[in-house]
Amino acid sequence: MRDIPPETTAQPSRPRALNMRQLEVFHAIMTTGTISGAALALHVSQPALSRALAHCESRLGYPLFERLGRRLQPTPEALRLHEEARDVYRGLDRLNTLAQRIGQGGMDTLHLACSATFANTLIPQALKQLMRYSPHLRIDFRTATYDELPDYLLSGQADVGISLVESSHPGLKSRLLGRQHLLCVLPIGHPLASQTAIDPLQLCDTVWIGYPPDTPLGRLCVLDLAMDDTSASIQVRSPAIALSCVQMGLGAAIVDASCVSQMSTHDCVTLPLTSAVHTDIWAITSARQPCSAAAQHFIDALHAVIRQMTAGCP
Repeated sequence: MRDIPPETTAQPSRPRALNMRQLEVFHAIMTTGTISGAALALHVSQPALSRALAHCESRLGYPLFERLGRRLQPTPEALRLHEEARDVYRGLDRLNTLAQRIGQGGMDTLHLACSATFANTLIPQALKQLMRYSPHLRIDFRTATYDELPDYLLSGQADVGISLVESSHPGLKSRLLGRQHLLCVLPIGHPLASQTAIDPLQLCDTVWIGYPPDTPLGRLCVLDLAMDDTSASIQVRSPAIALSCVQMGLGAAIVDASCVSQMSTHDCVTLPLTSAVHTDIWAITSARQPCSAAAQHFIDALHAVIRQMTAGCP
């Protein structure tokens, strides 16, 4: 068991910051809930860990735990500190992931993160084109919400992000690859299925699948189409999920064109909207380092797929 050196300075007159080792002690106790558990996790003796905790509290000038027999009850101050400590440790985990990826030759792997909107159609089509020219390239492909993408890109967990929303982060750059129209999909036999085009406001008087207002499509439906999002019977966060609900006969939905490009016509009816509304498709990469050749080839392939998909559209 290795020991934790005691503090050699006198009691401070005002609170001082914890060093990394003391933060590690605090995090271990918060995570395990006991001195014995934390000592085991850090490979130190229990007396050494108890002394280290006392030094932490001495530096801060306030208690972090209430002693209840062998149990430690975190104080409100400890709970607040641990919220920030978790962010620190998540950052360290991302750093270690990136370091391992580089050490294992991960630069020969293309790491993609995209909105679920594109996961079933556009991305696989672009990968099919890419793999024709780079058959030995390894692909790590994950879906992420639009607000998760910046974290993946900035931490090096993704080389390219594909999103409905342009990034405003100074460490990232965005390239508009294309636009796609929104369409209405309805179950077979839906009362509105016989029309030639759908006024979005008509859906508000039927059973329909909508999106929360904090999502890109949710904002479009509310702001551009003036739809009442509270009238939706079901709310989902992805057009792909909305399409699945329509195919199960749960109601109508508004989705992007790429969602229905591979859809069976036996499942539902697809109609244009009376209001021409589109969504953007953005490729997002790091602004701090050049885009890898594999990432650029993927972006070019996706751009070609989008051009082909939108050819002939008004």
